[in-house]
Amino acid sequence: MGGVPLQPSKGAKSMSNLSNDTKINEMCDAMLKSGRWTLTRHSKHPILRHQTKGASKFFIVPCTPSDPRAFANFRRDYNRYIRAFLIQTGVIYPQPETIN
Repeated sequence: MGGVPLQPSKGAKSMSNLSNDTKINEMCDAMLKSGRWTLTRHSKHPILRHQTKGASKFFIVPCTPSDPRAFANFRRDYNRYIRAFLIQTGVIYPQPETIN
């Protein structure tokens, strides 16, 4: 079951209206503008896929989030993934654990 890749409309302020939450929408637009993420729409939710060598992550975008912490959770998951990806590719090194 493949999705349909979407292209941003020219001259539009926002690339697309992916979510009713404006913060999630802005974050998704920034991810798409970076050129490292592609957007695919499946039956119920849009999906952002990381398109970099060695990348395997995708994020399902909540269209109508009912949880007030939806943006915080989405951002947390993104930051965790990016950190793990940068460690995996050797761009950054994990911090050593400190013992008190």
